[in-house]
Amino acid sequence: MLIKDLSHKKIMVWGLGTEGKSVLRYLLKHNISKDIYIYNDENTEIPDEFKTFPFYFGDALNNIINNVDVVIKSPGVSIYKTEIIKAKNNGVLFTSSTDLCFNEVRKNHPLCKLIAVTGSKGKSTSVSALYHIMKEQGCSVALGGNIGKPLIELIDENYNFIIAETSSYQAADLTCSPHVALFTNLFFVHTSWHLTHENYCLDKLHLIDNQSSDDICFINKRNPELMKFIEQKNISHHNISYYDTFDNFHAEDNFLYYKNSVILNLKNLKLCGNHNLDNLAGVFSVLKYLGFDISCAAKDMETFEPLTHRLQNVKTLQGVTFINDSISTAPEAAIGAMKSFDGNIAIISGGQENGQDYTDYADFINNNSKIKLAVTLFQCGPQIAESIKNRVHRNDFKLLEASSLEQAVQSSFETLKSCGGGTVLFSPTSPSFGFYKNFMERGQHFIDIVNNLDYK
Repeated sequence: MLIKDLSHKKIMVWGLGTEGKSVLRYLLKHNISKDIYIYNDENTEIPDEFKTFPFYFGDALNNIINNVDVVIKSPGVSIYKTEIIKAKNNGVLFTSSTDLCFNEVRKNHPLCKLIAVTGSKGKSTSVSALYHIMKEQGCSVALGGNIGKPLIELIDENYNFIIAETSSYQAADLTCSPHVALFTNLFFVHTSWHLTHENYCLDKLHLIDNQSSDDICFINKRNPELMKFIEQKNISHHNISYYDTFDNFHAEDNFLYYKNSVILNLKNLKLCGNHNLDNLAGVFSVLKYLGFDISCAAKDMETFEPLTHRLQNVKTLQGVTFINDSISTAPEAAIGAMKSFDGNIAIISGGQENGQDYTDYADFINNNSKIKLAVTLFQCGPQIAESIKNRVHRNDFKLLEASSLEQAVQSSFETLKSCGGGTVLFSPTSPSFGFYKNFMERGQHFIDIVNNLDYK
């Protein structure tokens, strides 16, 4: 859907988060319609700038959704809701900030390349690295989506590149695909929004369903789940380029290679974690395709600052280093994080129950003598602990089922001090909802605990 298609329509904006507010501001600024309604799942304070619009919440949904022409929904609103399915059957059109931006760029900004990055993990680091390198090389480039600006705010500008971090929520019902897509991986997450894991994976891959023959999609060949669903969808290989293969960019140990040539040494970067070299294999594949100088891009990566809450080094006390990896919402992410550090490790995990399988997580702990302590907590703590009890059989390992994050941090600190030092890794493996507003608040709580730690 294009912006002009909204003209004089009766519009409902569903959701009053950051994206919903940016949509409302855009509609106001361009005087697109006089007939605008706001709906939010819960009652909330309406900003003064939007108080001229009728506001509905809760049970009022059924009274309004079938009486509008178009719904612009926020990403958190699942396309599988019964109300949405019924409204679509009644002829109501649905779109989003992402869909409006993608369509506008492809139709009305022919000089702009739209690059979208998705995956279960690594999206934010990948788009941020792309943006950093392009900015360093003097490009007119914008960063939007889940990180950077809301995408609808980028429509009126004339960029050469727009980089969009795209979640499964945003990709699920797109009517337009990007010129360049990058998939980092697929893991088991977000089942409640998508109902099933298969829906989740296919909704991710819907990002490229509308690509033309001139577009391209970069796929991480080392991720089994991603490869499984690419083959299941029978996507034309004309549009697909694989990375993490020996004939393209690939990560090996602490190095990023292009074919047989070393491009980057992880030790020269501020970014930590070997799994981030897999992300960079995708990033550099995109850069090479777009014609960027790879040697300059490698040099630019050395000044790239890692994002907070992603293997963030908080501080070191008495030989114990505290790492905040609050962004971790899957067991696979925690395994990747544990692989990133040498020496003794205490791993703290737990969050909202999300149907995760912790078998590989427990096996990794059992087969790595550097992991001295696992601390579990929150809703899925008992499930993680049970997996560990069933599979970890080492005399030099301890399991603690903690009652609070404060206890988890203090106990991890004391254990590693007694071992001569090491790394306390906060890598939750699951979402924060129900305990914190988001992973940022969760990570900040960890940081605050570390900064107030009793270490005398």
